[in-house]
Amino acid sequence: MAGSMSLIASLEPGAREPAVLYSGLLDRHGSALRVHTMGTFIVRTHRSHALRRTPLAARIAAAVAAIALTCVALVALQPAPPAAAAVSSQCNDVSNTAGQGLECQVTVENTLNLATGTASSRVTTVVCSGAANSVTCGTATVTEFPELTTSASQCNNSANGGGSAMRCSMRVINTITGSVTTSAAPVNQCVGALTTGTVRACTPDPATADASVDGVTQCNGSVNGGGGSMTCSVSPSTTSNSAFRFLANQCNGSANGGGALIVCTTDISTVVLAADTTSVETGGETSAGGTGGRTLPNTGADAGVALGIAALLLMSGVAALAVSRRRSVRAAR
Repeated sequence: MAGSMSLIASLEPGAREPAVLYSGLLDRHGSALRVHTMGTFIVRTHRSHALRRTPLAARIAAAVAAIALTCVALVALQPAPPAAAAVSSQCNDVSNTAGQGLECQVTVENTLNLATGTASSRVTTVVCSGAANSVTCGTATVTEFPELTTSASQCNNSANGGGSAMRCSMRVINTITGSVTTSAAPVNQCVGALTTGTVRACTPDPATADASVDGVTQCNGSVNGGGGSMTCSVSPSTTSNSAFRFLANQCNGSANGGGALIVCTTDISTVVLAADTTSVETGGETSAGGTGGRTLPNTGADAGVALGIAALLLMSGVAALAVSRRRSVRAAR
């Protein structure tokens, strides 16, 4: 029966020093094995394992707490990626018989908050068809998306019959809240187009920049049937931005019948708004499986997820602390 020595003494009335009555072993719980019952006793007891305590448990708890706080900080500071992209496509591979008329319009309005990762877009389309230069327009179609629309394609491989007329326009407005840079968008247009014809008016011309992943590709390989007319322009204010790419693709491989006419225009603008770094966004109703919830400032991470991870780590630390203390007790015995 392992233990440690302890003194048990009594202090008699009028005595200056206590008289030692018993000096012996303590049991493993730190209590005297036998106690003298006479007199007034002063008993100094201690648990044998108390002198062997180690700061290991405290270290484990502190480390786990630090990991939890680091986890929350990393989640909070992680930049929010833009949402998945939507695509707009219309008036492709249509009206390829002689004398057809085709007019198509698309307007894309993108909205992105870089701090919260909130993104949405609205796409408005109009399609007009009928005889060349005498078309009838349908009603405008408006589609809302819970993500960015990053590509628009229209009027490609269309109106290839003789004497056809095609007019198509594309307008894109990207509104971005936060720090973003803009630059002139790459333009690739009127390449391999209208080798012979009456009118060739391309702005800019030549325009052979690589616009395969971002920018404008327009009027390439078109109006090659002879005697045709081609007017294609990209607004000088058309811009790309550093937050996401936008690909405009229209009027390519089209109006290749004899005497065909093509008029295509593209304008992509970027509106930059100052970020509000003090507010916390609260999500509302969402569609397409989205979830509306509280998000951490400057990130798209859900606060509940971050706190859940931190709580899990703290619970792990408590468990580790309990195991450590139990092992210390066993080792002392």
